Amino acid sequence: VIAVERCEPSETSKYGIVGRGAEIGTGFEVTAMVEKPAPANAPSNFYINGRYVLQPEIFALLGNQQRGAGNEIQLTDAMVRLAQSQSFYAQPFNGRMFDCGSKEGFIEATIAFALARDDMKGPVFEMLQQFVRTHERREEAA
Repeated sequence: VIAVERCEPSETSKYGIVGRGAEIGTGFEVTAMVEKPAPANAPSNFYINGRYVLQPEIFALLGNQQRGAGNEIQLTDAMVRLAQSQSFYAQPFNGRMFDCGSKEGFIEATIAFALARDDMKGPVFEMLQQFVRTHERREEAA
């Protein structure tokens, strides 16, 4: 089972994308998996968001995996190989995800986490307000 989310069609080159097959409950059968396809080559705009329930056979495949997109060993490529012998299903994710693979996403996740904690939200909110005020003063002075 692979957790998926929708992305803008123009952003498919950032993610592993799945093809959408028959609906099964609240999810669907995965018909294809493509790592970071160009928008014109993407089988859908559902991206793999990094949450999986995988069979143990995946580890042997990863151990022999050639480097793929970005010159990295891609889990999606190993899952494509595993899909030759077993089915994969996608479940749309219901929640909030952050792209911690980017600096901005990591900062956003950290701030959201801090603001969700009762013991941190007050001090963190004040700190952010101070950063904004300082930034605005510098912009006005420039």
